[in-house]
Amino acid sequence: MKFYTAPEVAKMLRVRKAYVYELVAQGRLKALKLSERRLRISEEALREFLKKEEGRVAAN
Repeated sequence: MKFYTAPEVAKMLRVRKAYVYELVAQGRLKALKLSERRLRISEEALREFLKKEEGRVAAN
């Protein structure tokens, strides 16, 4: 299983790092909190998020 940092995910999605943290705080993107300031996002969680977002966009 592969894990990514918030900056890595931001780069992949071409969004700001702060937006990735916002998605995690909202519960839209699952993340593993390693410490107060460190989190990791699994490849599976990223895929799940993208699938949900594709469905949400398609429904509009």
